[in-house]
Amino acid sequence: MSKHQRPDLDNYVPVELRHRQDGWTPARQVDFLLALSETACVDEACRAVGMSPSSAYALRRRIEAASFRAAWDMALDYGVSRLADAALSRAINGVARPVFYKGELIGERRYYDERLTMFLLRLRDPVRFGAWRDRTPFEQDADAHAKLAERSVEAAEREAALNACQHIGFDDPDGDVA
Repeated sequence: MSKHQRPDLDNYVPVELRHRQDGWTPARQVDFLLALSETACVDEACRAVGMSPSSAYALRRRIEAASFRAAWDMALDYGVSRLADAALSRAINGVARPVFYKGELIGERRYYDERLTMFLLRLRDPVRFGAWRDRTPFEQDADAHAKLAERSVEAAEREAALNACQHIGFDDPDGDVA
């Protein structure tokens, strides 16, 4: 199954349960999983099939319900991929908000959420936009990595010396007494 396809429930094997008209029938299991893939919300999917969330979770916990658990997870993955698509669309296209003047609608403004944009960029392209870049000083020469490693080692040595001095009663490694 691709990340953006609705879960294929044609091959789903329903959990075999004692037959009850008001229970988790095979048809109700399939309808629940389809509703879950559309809403990505267990409560709403349960409401759609007339069952309680606690009974859905109880069915999911049953030992023999491996196929139900797998289909449930696929349905939620589909819902999450739809959410990611919607977030990307909001980051690119913004969100329209109405503009009123003297109580009348005169137009709309488009608002863009820069935090959402940065989050998506960092998630989708961590090499170019990852958080690690915020902590890395920019150096252009060929020895940049070696110099960065050397500074890291020096900082670690200074911190170790400071900790050792504090442990024996000195304020700093230069010899001032506490």
